[in-house]
Amino acid sequence: MAERPRTPFWRATALVIGKDLRIERRSMERLSSMLVFALILLVVEGFAFDVSTVRELGEERALPALLWLTFSFAGLVGFSRSFQPERDDNAILALLLAPVDRGAVFLGKALANLLLLWSVEAAVAVLAAVIFDFDLFAVALPLAAVVAWHTVGLAALGTLFAALSTRVGRGEALLGTLLLPAATPLFLSAIRCTETVIARTPLSGVLHWLALVSLLNLLYILLSLILFEFLLEE
Repeated sequence: MAERPRTPFWRATALVIGKDLRIERRSMERLSSMLVFALILLVVEGFAFDVSTVRELGEERALPALLWLTFSFAGLVGFSRSFQPERDDNAILALLLAPVDRGAVFLGKALANLLLLWSVEAAVAVLAAVIFDFDLFAVALPLAAVVAWHTVGLAALGTLFAALSTRVGRGEALLGTLLLPAATPLFLSAIRCTETVIARTPLSGVLHWLALVSLLNLLYILLSLILFEFLLEE
């Protein structure tokens, strides 16, 4: 029997993205869970830090931490379910048998997670602007750029550790234990850059942080591509 030809890398990546997004469009399970969790967290934060408290502390000091706390925990909710279709009926075997590069599978899953997380972050930013009464439109473009770029590395790490969590017991608990410490450099840079944006000062003052996060994104993606294949083999 002739061996099936391997699907080209980028076509396989696109197929995985399309598969995950179609599943999500039909069920809306992950997106709705992430949005509900984010809304609850924002409401709690709103009670703890009302508008007057935020203004007293300074928007540029209070809001970045609150935003990234919400982004990170909403992301955990989404990552923890990103391999649910593969867990059902042991469908992970289909990935092992498919004539595709394992790196393409990882990249497709990571990009699908990234798109979902970007959607949630956009909604969270709007809700936070309403709850904490700050002018989102004045900083929308630089804030979107900072959030989107820092989320790239977070999505790569989240997808990698979500794959690991499918291979062990108590996977959801392990996901948070691994992801949050590993992503700490990203969060430090994200908070500093978000402070700069909300303070309406030029991003040129944090170019060293942006350079750092660019290197981290590249490092996280390359390491995840290498390690993902071994995770599937275990």
